[in-house]
Amino acid sequence: MPSRKQFTHLSLFLFPLLILSIIFCLSVPSMAADIHVDDDTCPAEGSGTVADPYCSIDTAITVAAGGDRILVHPGTYAERIIMKSGVDVVAAEAEKPVIRPSIKTLVKFDNVGNCTLDGFMLDGSGSAIQVAVVFIKEGCTNVTVQNCEIKGADYPAGSSFKGGIRFFGQVTASIINNTIYNFANAGITTKWGGTVSNADITIKGNTIYGCGNAGIYMAGAAGTSNRLVIGGNGINEGNTIFNNGAGSDEKGAGIRLSNIDQVSMVNNTIQGNRRAGVLLIDTDSVSPHISGNIIHDNGQAGINIGGASTLTIGVGNEIYSNGVAGIAFFVFRNSLIPGFASSEPVIITGNSIYGNAKAGIAVIDQATGTITIDGNEIYENTRSGIAFFANCNAIITDNHIHTHSGAAGIFTGDWSGTYPPDPDNPPTTAQYFRASGPVNLTIRRNIIHGNRSGMRLDHASGVITNNLVYGNSRSGIRYSGNSVDPYFPFSAPWGITEISNNTVVDNGSFVTEFGENRGAGIVYDDISVRVDPDTGLDRNFYDRPVWTDAQDPRVIKNNIAAWNMKAGIRDTVCSDLRDYNLYYSNNGKLTFVPAQTGGCAHREESQTGPPNFTGNPNEIFADPLFVDHAGGNYHLQAGSPASDAGDDGNDMGAYGGTDPITW
Repeated sequence: MPSRKQFTHLSLFLFPLLILSIIFCLSVPSMAADIHVDDDTCPAEGSGTVADPYCSIDTAITVAAGGDRILVHPGTYAERIIMKSGVDVVAAEAEKPVIRPSIKTLVKFDNVGNCTLDGFMLDGSGSAIQVAVVFIKEGCTNVTVQNCEIKGADYPAGSSFKGGIRFFGQVTASIINNTIYNFANAGITTKWGGTVSNADITIKGNTIYGCGNAGIYMAGAAGTSNRLVIGGNGINEGNTIFNNGAGSDEKGAGIRLSNIDQVSMVNNTIQGNRRAGVLLIDTDSVSPHISGNIIHDNGQAGINIGGASTLTIGVGNEIYSNGVAGIAFFVFRNSLIPGFASSEPVIITGNSIYGNAKAGIAVIDQATGTITIDGNEIYENTRSGIAFFANCNAIITDNHIHTHSGAAGIFTGDWSGTYPPDPDNPPTTAQYFRASGPVNLTIRRNIIHGNRSGMRLDHASGVITNNLVYGNSRSGIRYSGNSVDPYFPFSAPWGITEISNNTVVDNGSFVTEFGENRGAGIVYDDISVRVDPDTGLDRNFYDRPVWTDAQDPRVIKNNIAAWNMKAGIRDTVCSDLRDYNLYYSNNGKLTFVPAQTGGCAHREESQTGPPNFTGNPNEIFADPLFVDHAGGNYHLQAGSPASDAGDDGNDMGAYGGTDPITW
């Protein structure tokens, strides 16, 4: 028997080891388990091992602890899945297990976090009328649905389930690489009176089609902030959203968003949807904004902007072959509400917009925020590149606008039709909404060619500077205005106030039905004359100009007008504000002054007859000496008479002045 002293020494040695052992045991977490489920073992319950799996998913979830993973083997599971925090439910093999219950929601996330559903076939085609196949409710954080096939019906929009995945309340969730199809309302939605609030949702890599109202239909609660990421920059992160909206003429869209204040929509393909590819109401975008998407063959608009939406559309969207316009500003069911804005500030930049049935960009309803259209390639839309049918402020800069045979590259006139348009659909025909007042335009540094008219600005005020306008079949720049007796019902004087530093060349090849050619380079057209004097019929957008001027003089300076079929500049206000322009070979006359100036005489000709005005001593009548006129290079050669000849001491034309074209 050890002595007391020996026991004491032994205790002093063993006690610290005991304490360390206890601490070590407490600090080692329990190992996360893989729990197996296979319906082949039914009706036996099993124990959850790979050799003896549970029979049902619900049983496995009941016994699972945070960090466990439930591996579900192929089979058909007629049960409802209620997800648990920290527990992932995953397909064990490449073949998707099928969940096909007959009642309620198939999968429910309710106030849970850090859990994933991965790799299932969720089949709602045989179920009774329900809300959604997957329901993600208030309080869920870091939940994911991925690699699933989520089916509503055996045929498009025929599902008894209204939605594939439904969100409600404040959630943080990711929806990744799923195929979602054939739902009565939407593939991913907040619908049926629900909204998200302060939510953060990522939707990427999914294919969504055949849904009755929209592929994605999301609404945010008023006064809350919601972040919604649709697509992404990684490989296969963009969504494919097509053939949705057949069940709704008025709402049908690929993506329909309302009151979402932080949207980025990147690298998605959105095509063949009933009304619009993207329908935005009271929605704001954040970096990387709406960029890199391919949006085509949607029934009316590629992107329809309505409500108080602050957006950047671009860069790199390709928007084509949509039924009315590539991008339309049109207020959903609110086109008659006085003062209701169809947008807040919107920037459209760096996109290709082409082949749409009416216009590349169409402003159909009033917009209170400035619309900036910058650096886009806009071409081969049937009527117009950019068309305005209601008042707004627009800045149009550095765009390449070409090949619009129906009306004009930039257009503020009428398409045959009446206002207001059908409240549910952007019109295929439209008339300018004169009660809204003129559109206010800043048009700078654009290259515009191959259109019916380069610009046809019948209801516009503003300035036109440093544009290259060539090869348009009627006129280069055609504009109106009235400051003496305002054109009813505009309530104040209006009209273009400055046309400067433009190069306007080779316009006016079209011959009218009367055998005339009125295709001037720059031409005033008084739209107060509503009846064509030759036919007695109401004039429309393609009629020849009528020169009954009623506008105060405008600044016309530093322009180069050459080789246009009629006058170089035809503006019957012959004032001293028109000076420092170069004319050459307009109306087939090299330098004959009235042919170049539309009848306004030059001071030096006063010796042979009374001049129409005497305040333009700096006009030039000479070959501008372009680098390659035949090849379409309208830069000036060294020694050009237009070099350093502007009123500011800089070159005349689009490549001169203080703000030249540089691209």
